Amino acid sequence: MKNGIIVIISIFVLFVGGCAGSFSEDGGLEPVETIVLDDDFAAQISVARADVFALDMINPVHKGHRISGAFFDPSMLRMERFIEYDNEGELRARYLFSALADGSSDVLIKMVPVSGGDQVVFKQVSVSVSGGGWLD
Repeated sequence: MKNGIIVIISIFVLFVGGCAGSFSEDGGLEPVETIVLDDDFAAQISVARADVFALDMINPVHKGHRISGAFFDPSMLRMERFIEYDNEGELRARYLFSALADGSSDVLIKMVPVSGGDQVVFKQVSVSVSGGGWLD
């Protein structure tokens, strides 16, 4: 009985500690670069393989749209996190990606009208990945 209580308390402490680590703005990841896309439709970024980078933008909810997803080459990039957060009353969205393989690809952030309708490209980022990460 005593061992059971100790196990339950230990699991609870580990669970709470794990949850607390995921409340940071970037979900505990440290991007090498953050591209802020507020005023730009398109941007470019060059990163090394295994680097984490972030795409940060105003959420289009105030314009009657919602972000519907990010489209990218999964053999080259891995989406680590999608985070919506409030920055002094401004709703923002941030995508974090890891670079997996050398090459070039686009990340397309798409949106749809809240009232329904067709999906359109909201932001476009051209990503170039080269060696030099910890995998070399």
